[in-house]
Amino acid sequence: MTTAVYILVYPLFFTDNPIVKKVYLIMGIQLIAQIFSIEWVNEALENYSFLFYKTAFIRILMLVSIFLFVKNDHDIVVYTLVMSLSTLINYLISYFWIKRDIKLVKIHISDFKPLFLPLTAMLVFANANMLFTFLDRLFLVKTGIDVNVSYYTIAQRIVTVIAGVVTGAIGVSVPRLSYYLGKGDKEAYVALVNRGSRIFNFFIIPLSFGLMVLGPNAILLYGSEKYIGGGILTSLFAFRTIILALDTILGSQILFTNGYEKRITVYTVFAGLLNLGLNSLLFFNHIVAPEYYLLTTMLSEASLLVFYFIFIHRKQLIHLGHIFSYTVRYSIFSLSFVGIYFLINFLFPVDMVINLPFLINTGLIVLLSAISYIGLLVFTKDSIFYEFLNHALALKNKFKRS
Repeated sequence: MTTAVYILVYPLFFTDNPIVKKVYLIMGIQLIAQIFSIEWVNEALENYSFLFYKTAFIRILMLVSIFLFVKNDHDIVVYTLVMSLSTLINYLISYFWIKRDIKLVKIHISDFKPLFLPLTAMLVFANANMLFTFLDRLFLVKTGIDVNVSYYTIAQRIVTVIAGVVTGAIGVSVPRLSYYLGKGDKEAYVALVNRGSRIFNFFIIPLSFGLMVLGPNAILLYGSEKYIGGGILTSLFAFRTIILALDTILGSQILFTNGYEKRITVYTVFAGLLNLGLNSLLFFNHIVAPEYYLLTTMLSEASLLVFYFIFIHRKQLIHLGHIFSYTVRYSIFSLSFVGIYFLINFLFPVDMVINLPFLINTGLIVLLSAISYIGLLVFTKDSIFYEFLNHALALKNKFKRS
């Protein structure tokens, strides 16, 4: 019904702009896709391997499609189509995977009543990231400098798409965590939280640091020389990913699984009001640089992290030392990327123009950074690294035998 209303009503609001009409019509695909949104069933059945590989496949497919088909800022229709089809394909894969074992049944509306509060909390929690950045863009629009909105949007898009390859898989452990708490197995719960957060940080922190040092390079490759002014924003968004990762771990894997949905909602609303106040302060003082508006969002999300930390510590839900110790560890390893970046640019300086020297320069930074990170993992005998290495070798041997 929602989809039907949307298709009938949208032309009334966008008759003067044919491109916007096309964009919103294509986005209707995402509404249709919600019919097949049963990802929670896969999570409940603990199809973790399927969810991880499917999410990674969709994210990589989306990223490759954007770089192949979106050539400039006029390709908004193509970009919208790529994003909408990615959403549809994602849900369809999950739907048909589940349909092999589960049949559809009828349910009564009263069955939803006990779920209303936790679902509302998750709605707020899941969309807080979007609401904060939407508020930033709203204030940037009001400043009247359109190019700043473009810088902000493109920088956010680059980091979201690339980091999404990893962040999309963090929620798959929530059902198992809830199961452990439900049967009173606190030891298994703590072990899974610590292991899941460590694996998540193992991937997301070097990815974030890499995007931080290569922010200008990434936006140049993605949006051409026209958007090079958004390089610092890209680096800031990359750093913000680490804050969001910790927010997600503490919020979804600890507070939510322990039944503190109201706390999540209250803290998120407070952080949103803080962001609104800081943005208003910037706006009324005629500060128009988009970097400052993003910093207000990062500060608000950092305050949310502090609220989570204090509450978890006070309630003694879990000892957070393990989570933060490995966050620091992988951050220290990734700091080597900064030195590599400056060394390569000192020895082989290049102009910020897409040409062969620029591509070689960027490729060298990526290659040496990867070698540095892996080298430090080997030197410290990191157990997660060797676990994934052994898994990769086992898969290689399996394919050889087949």
